[in-house]
Amino acid sequence: MKKRERPIPFPEYDSTENNIDVQGLQWEDIRPGQRLKLGKPSNRYFEYIYPSLNFSEHRVYSLKELSQFEGTEVLVTSILKMKNGTYYAVLDRMDGTPFSKRIARIYAELEKSFLKNELTVI
Repeated sequence: MKKRERPIPFPEYDSTENNIDVQGLQWEDIRPGQRLKLGKPSNRYFEYIYPSLNFSEHRVYSLKELSQFEGTEVLVTSILKMKNGTYYAVLDRMDGTPFSKRIARIYAELEKSFLKNELTVI
């Protein structure tokens, strides 16, 4: 008596060569619920990670404040697409607490923050 083999519903996704490797993850592959890490600021301060999307309210002290969160693990809560075609990730801390008294969540321009290693995959 021959044993039956279990059917594989999507065989093209069963091989490891077609699966996305965590090291090869691109900014286009980032989805809500994913864990990331704040890398090193690319300049004196983070250039592409912001305390808010209202750019007229950015102050030097809030940009300095973001520098202390280098190496913090964050969770992508949503992805925003702007009219000009840029994508922003809304980032919260893993434990759900605000970053500081003034900063509840932060925003990262996905493509540029990945290219400058301000945002990295865990």
